[in-house]
Amino acid sequence: MLVQEIMTPQVITIHPHATIQEVAKQMRQNSISALPVVTDEGKLVGIVTEIDLITRHAPPRQPQYIPLLWGLIPMRLDDYTTYKEQVRHILAVYVDQLMTKSPATVRPSDTIEHAAELMIKPGHGALPVVDNGKLVGIVTRTDLVRVIEELEMSEG
Repeated sequence: MLVQEIMTPQVITIHPHATIQEVAKQMRQNSISALPVVTDEGKLVGIVTEIDLITRHAPPRQPQYIPLLWGLIPMRLDDYTTYKEQVRHILAVYVDQLMTKSPATVRPSDTIEHAAELMIKPGHGALPVVDNGKLVGIVTRTDLVRVIEELEMSEG
């Protein structure tokens, strides 16, 4: 089965210069968990998710540091990187400051197995579907669950 058979072709999108309040309102009003970010020309430049919004309001977890000479060195580089991302989310005012740039995408001709493989990675709950650089749809975990449900029903 191909992505084009399960994708949603009418994609609700948001502009990079929209406010965080606009993102939250769009998600709530449309009961969606991710918004592809597109320019006026229709170019996909990122994606903003519910997790981005939640992270923006969660308290940051500061990394532990080791004092060395006249400075501090983070004990774990991963903790420091995570902290920087949390601070970036907290300080965001506009979508382009909050979004994930260059998100994972799929093509209409990709298999749903390929989409599923990408979706099991953290932060990939929705995949924009791009054809020749143009956003033509979106595939969500819900779309894949619908296919799994149909498969399970046909086997039983």
